[in-house]
Amino acid sequence: MSQSILYYHSALYEAITFIFFTLGSFNFALHAAVLKGNRLELRKNIEILSFGITLSLLVMLAAWGLMRLNVYPDLAALVRKGFYQLASAHTTTGFMTIYPRQFANNWGDLPVLATIIAMLIGGSACSTAGGFKGLRAGILLKALVQDTKRLLRPNSAIIVQKYSYHGTRILLDQQVRSAALIVLMYMGVFAFAAIAGCIAGFPLLDSVFEAASVTGNVGLSIGVTSAAIPAGLKLVYMFTMWVGRLEFMAVLASLGFLGSLFGRRPL
Repeated sequence: MSQSILYYHSALYEAITFIFFTLGSFNFALHAAVLKGNRLELRKNIEILSFGITLSLLVMLAAWGLMRLNVYPDLAALVRKGFYQLASAHTTTGFMTIYPRQFANNWGDLPVLATIIAMLIGGSACSTAGGFKGLRAGILLKALVQDTKRLLRPNSAIIVQKYSYHGTRILLDQQVRSAALIVLMYMGVFAFAAIAGCIAGFPLLDSVFEAASVTGNVGLSIGVTSAAIPAGLKLVYMFTMWVGRLEFMAVLASLGFLGSLFGRRPL
């Protein structure tokens, strides 16, 4: 339906879809581990911890903003409208229980900002979710903790930072560099799409929201995306969705391969 889940006005549908899209945003290897009896992975896995922490913080931020503006009359409405949107954004599902323009007209800046951050982070690697992934967010946070320890301890101290990802792993500089590179490219494409929205004449907040949605292939909209937007902006959004979903490395490898083909000189 064009109104998404809002069409049904059903708390049961919302609860059922929340369960499915949350499970779908978890790593498929995690599903396999749990099915094999390794339930401890649910408590230790860096992606699950990252998802739980970021979703909780963003929900609290959004709830504070919504309550400050008295947008919803009671807790049930706050959960069905506010929490559901944040969970849908963080799992990059795109289901909505409000109208697109309510983000801009009713929610205020803080809840919209929380939704944008949720869409940018996304879900887990090897899942149905988009975003730059909770695994990379967790690795960068671990790297921050590791570097902080290095600053506070003697130069002779050896700092070993560990994390759990289908077994205990040691954080290496190569992993940090790879995660940082993907996040940097992701944010660059996101900024490109946001600037394109502004050039097309849309307000900054609307452009940033829609850019976060298309970069993560989310589907949430603040009302920008429609058949009436300029053709140039459509092309930018199509390109952004493509590279955002392939996570850049496949795109870079393809471009490198094509470059090597055209760059060959005849003997």
